[in-house]
Amino acid sequence: MQTPSRQGSIDHESGVAYGFYMAIAGILLAAIVLACFGPVNNAILDFCNDEIEGGHMSVQTKAAIGWNVAAMVWAPVLVLIIFFLWAIVRALEQKRAGS
Repeated sequence: MQTPSRQGSIDHESGVAYGFYMAIAGILLAAIVLACFGPVNNAILDFCNDEIEGGHMSVQTKAAIGWNVAAMVWAPVLVLIIFFLWAIVRALEQKRAGS
């Protein structure tokens, strides 16, 4: 008697566990990115505030620095999106490989 093929079956427990671990890892990765960008962001803002008080900074420079600060704030969100997409691709690769 032959054993049934496992090609069509899905191991839901492994998928849930993998998704849970990837969610935790993604949140930790975003926290690390935010923690690393925090001191840099504060240093840039302190420097810019000193330059603005001294009148050494133009309106265009202020706008450019504001955009860069906003980009630093959104960096963890971008990391989470990329990590989420990577986790989906990785899960699909595992499914295709039959693991």
